[in-house]
Amino acid sequence: MPFAVFAAVGAALAVAVYTYVSGLLKNIATARKTGFVYIVCPVSPFNIVWQFTFYIWVPLIKLLPRSLWANWLFVVLPEWGYSTRQEHFKRLGTETFVVASPGDVILFTEHPELIHQLTQRREIFPKDIALYGVLEMFGRNVLTTEGALWRLHRKVTSASFNEKNAAHTFAEAISQTRGLLGRWFGGDGERIGTTKTIKTLEHDTMRWALNIIGYVGFGLRLLWPGQTMPDDIDPKLAKYGSLEPPPGHTLTFADSVELTLKRIVSILIFNETLLGLLPFKFAKEAYNAKRNFLKYMDEFLHDKMEEAKRGGEPRDGMDIMGQLVQSKYNEKTGAQGKANGGSTGFQLTDTEIVGNAFIMIVAGHETTANTLHFALLELANNPATQRRLQRDVDSLFNGTDPSTWDYERSIGPLLASHVGASINETLRLVPPVTGIPKIVTPDSDQTATVDGRTHVMPAGLKCTVMAVNAHRNPRWWPTRPSERTGSETDLDDFIPERWFQQTRSGGEEKEGDNGIEDRGDYGGFQGSDVSAALFRPVRGSYLPFSDGPRSCLGRRIAMVEMAAALAVIFQRYSVELAVDEWASDEEVEAMSPEERRTVYSKAQAKSRHIISQADSVLTLKLHHGLYVPVSTEGFRKTDLELAIDEELSEHASRYQSDPRFADYFRSRARAGGSPIKKETGTALDVKPSRRRAPVKPVEEVVAAEEETASAASEEEEQTPDAPLQAQAAQVASATSTALAHTPGRALALASRLSLPATPADVAQAVDRGTIAVRSRVSELYQQSGLTEATQTTREFLSTVHSVVSAIALFELYYLRREVLPDRYAFSIPAISFLGTPTYPVFLPDVFALLTAAFWGPALTWLTTSVLLPSLAGYFFNLGVGAASSSPSKPGKRSPGRPAAGQQAEYAVDPLMFSIAKAIVTYVVYAQGVTFGGLISEISVIRINNALYSGWKGVLVGTAVSGVTAVYDAVLRK
Repeated sequence: MPFAVFAAVGAALAVAVYTYVSGLLKNIATARKTGFVYIVCPVSPFNIVWQFTFYIWVPLIKLLPRSLWANWLFVVLPEWGYSTRQEHFKRLGTETFVVASPGDVILFTEHPELIHQLTQRREIFPKDIALYGVLEMFGRNVLTTEGALWRLHRKVTSASFNEKNAAHTFAEAISQTRGLLGRWFGGDGERIGTTKTIKTLEHDTMRWALNIIGYVGFGLRLLWPGQTMPDDIDPKLAKYGSLEPPPGHTLTFADSVELTLKRIVSILIFNETLLGLLPFKFAKEAYNAKRNFLKYMDEFLHDKMEEAKRGGEPRDGMDIMGQLVQSKYNEKTGAQGKANGGSTGFQLTDTEIVGNAFIMIVAGHETTANTLHFALLELANNPATQRRLQRDVDSLFNGTDPSTWDYERSIGPLLASHVGASINETLRLVPPVTGIPKIVTPDSDQTATVDGRTHVMPAGLKCTVMAVNAHRNPRWWPTRPSERTGSETDLDDFIPERWFQQTRSGGEEKEGDNGIEDRGDYGGFQGSDVSAALFRPVRGSYLPFSDGPRSCLGRRIAMVEMAAALAVIFQRYSVELAVDEWASDEEVEAMSPEERRTVYSKAQAKSRHIISQADSVLTLKLHHGLYVPVSTEGFRKTDLELAIDEELSEHASRYQSDPRFADYFRSRARAGGSPIKKETGTALDVKPSRRRAPVKPVEEVVAAEEETASAASEEEEQTPDAPLQAQAAQVASATSTALAHTPGRALALASRLSLPATPADVAQAVDRGTIAVRSRVSELYQQSGLTEATQTTREFLSTVHSVVSAIALFELYYLRREVLPDRYAFSIPAISFLGTPTYPVFLPDVFALLTAAFWGPALTWLTTSVLLPSLAGYFFNLGVGAASSSPSKPGKRSPGRPAAGQQAEYAVDPLMFSIAKAIVTYVVYAQGVTFGGLISEISVIRINNALYSGWKGVLVGTAVSGVTAVYDAVLRK
C-alpha cells in the first residue's frame, strides 16, 4: 500500500516537473523571438503565491552562491524599479528587457519610444486589466475595463473633469489646507505661530485630500477634528461628514474609506462571511470597513437616484455620483445616457456606478495625498529649494489672503513657478504608480520600432512600462554629476531647478510624428502634464499620470490641489525635519552652527532612507508604520529679516559701533525708519514668535551662500540700500542660527591639499566605518522582515480566540494519535561512514479515514468541543448584550435598544464558548450521557483515553480560556 501512495506522488511530481520545464523552454523561445535582451527566471514576478511568500524564500535563496541568483532575483522583488533605480538596466546594457519564466513572458521597458507606442496604440496594446482585480471589488469601473465598455465608462465619468470644476477644487484646496494647518497648530495656530513636531504627516495629507474630493466630487462636507457642520448643510449629506458614526454605522464615512484602503488586500483575498468569522484584528477591520463603506455608497446612490427621478440637476462642483446617476435615471437625460452607450443603448448598472465612485474616491485622494506628502518631505530635505519656492509664492501673491486668490489669474503662474517645478520633481522621483501594465492583444503578433529596429511583440506578451525608471533615465534627461552623492548623474536627487532648463537631449517630439497618435475624444483634460513655461521632457520619458487615451482623468485636478496646498503652507510657514531623535530643543539651542548642520544631516540621511523604502499596494507610499517626523519651526525669509531688524533696533547701541552694520544704520536714518519693514509692508502683519532655529543641512550651505551672494549683487545694482542684504546675512549668524555659514572656499581649498591624517581624522574614519557597518546590519535586519513577522505573529496570537484555538489544537494533537495512528512506511538505510543505524519512518495511516473507527470519535469530539460550544457562544453572546444595554448617545439611538447593524466584539463569545464546552464535556465524558444513543459509548471511551488527562484535562483547558476571556473583557473596559 505505501508503494502505491509513493507511486502516485511520484507521478504527480513528474507531471509537475514536465509542465514546469516545458513551459520555461516555450517561454524562452518566445522571449528570443522579440529580439530584446532577455533573462531566465525560475518563477514569474506575477505569481500570486510568490508575491505573498517571497519574504520567506528570498533569504534562503541568498544563501546560495551569488552567481545562481544575481541575474534574476531582483525582478521578482516588489518595487524593484523604485529601489534599484537604473542599476539593472545599466548592468544589462539595455532600456528594454524580457523575463522568461515558466508561467509568463514579461517585457519591462524604460525606453520613451517604446513607451509612447505602448500607451498610444490602445487597440493593440490594451491595459492588462487582469492585474486590476483588486479595484473591481465594488463593481466594474473606468480603470478595470477595456474596449467598448471602457469607452462607455470613460465618457460618463469624464463629464465632471473640466476647468470649471478645477476652479472649485482650487478654492476648496485652499480651505482644506487652512484646516490642515489648524490641525497642526490648533485654533489660533496660524495667528500665533505655535509649532510642534508632526508625526502624522501622511495621515493628515490623506485626510486633506479625502476632504477635498469628498466635497468637490460628491458634495460631502467632511470635517477636521474640532470643526462643526455648517448650519445650511443638507441633512441627507450631514451624516457623511459627521465625526461620530451615524445610526446604522459603526464607522464614520472617512474612517470607512481609510480602513478599506488599509485592508484592501484582505478584502480581496477573503470572503466577506469569512472575514466576519475570523477572530483576528485585520479581519475585523476589513469586515467593518467594507460593510460600512458599501452601506454609505448604497445610501448615497439611492439619494441620488431619488433626486434624479425627481428631475433634479447635478449640484455645483464635480458631483461625480450625481453625473453617473443622471446618465441613467434622469428622464431628461435618458437619451443622452443611451447615446453614451452607443447603438446598444447600454448604460451603467448600479454596481458599476458604485464601482466608479469608489475609483474616483481612491484615485482622487490617495495619489494626490501621497504626492503632497513626499513633496513636503523633499522640501524639508532641501531648505534652499524651499526658500526659492517661498520667494515665488511671495512674488505671486504678495502676502494677500489665500481666500481672495483667483484661479484663472493664479494657476498658470503658480504651475510655472517653483511650486509647479517642485510638484513635477516629486512626481518624477516618486510617481504614484511605478509600473503601468499593458498586454499585446492575443489575436496576433504585433511589431514595435525602437531606435530604428523593428521588434516582434508576440501575442499575449505582458508589458510593464517602468515609469519610475523612465523618469531617471540619463539618456533622455539633462543631467550633471550629483553634488550630494558624487554619482555620475543627479537624477536621483530632488532638484526642481532642472525644470527651468530649456535644453533637452533628443529634442521635443511632436504629436503625430510617428503616426500613432490616438486622437479620439475620451474626455478629461487634454493639455500637457507640464506647464508650457517649464522644461518639457521627451514624450514617453515622463508619465506620472500615464499617457495616451488611458491617461489619468483627474491629472489637472490633482495638480491644482497640490499647487494650492503648497502655496498656502509656504506663504507663511517653513517645514523642516524634526531632530528630536538626536537632540532636544534645549540642546539644539546650545549647539554651534557646525553641530546643528551635523544633526540636521543625520535627519536628512534617515529621511531619505525611509523614503527609499516606499512600497505599493494601490499606490506608492510608506507602509509598515514608517514615517518621517517634521516640524514647522523654521523662520520664513521675511520673518527672518524682520527678526534681525528687531534685534538691531532693540540693541542699536551695541551694533552701531560695529563697522559691519554702518551701512544698515545709514540706510535706516535716510529711510526714517526700518528699510526692511518698508519693503515687507505689504506682507501679512504677523509678528514671528520665538522658535527654535532650524538646523541648516550641510549640502545646502554652499548653495545658500551662493544664492545670497547672487541676490546681493543684483540688488546692489538696483537700490541704494543694497548693503542691507549682506549685513542682514552677517547679523543672522550673530543673532540667529537659522543661517549658519560654512567657509566654502576654505573647505574647497583644504580638500585639494595633501595633509597627513590626524588622530581625530583616524577616529572619525573608524566611526564612519562603524556607522556604515551598523547601518548595513540594521538595513539587512529590516529587509529580512523579522520585525514585521514578529509583530504580526504577536498580534495574531494576542486574542482570546487564539488561546481557545491553541487549546483545541493541543487536544487534537493527542486525539490524532488515537483516531489516525501512525503506521510503518519505510526505513532510511544505515549509512556506515556516518555511523547511523537503520531508521524506520512512520506516517499517519490515511486509510483510516475510510473507516468508522476514525469518523466516530472525530465527529463526537468536533460536536462536543467545537460545534455545540460555538452555537452557545453565538446566541448567548454577552458582547451583544453589553452593547444593547450601554448608555446611548444623544441622537444615536434610544436607550436599551442596539443601533441598526450593531456588531458584537466577537461573533462567538469566548466566555460562553468555554462555559458551554465545560458543561458538555462534563455531561458526556464524565457522566457518560449519550443522549439516547446519539453518542457512541465506544467513541467516548476512546476520546477519554486519548486526551491528556481525559475529561479533566479538557475542563482545565476551558477554565484557562474562560479566565482569559474575563481578563480580556476587563482590559477592554
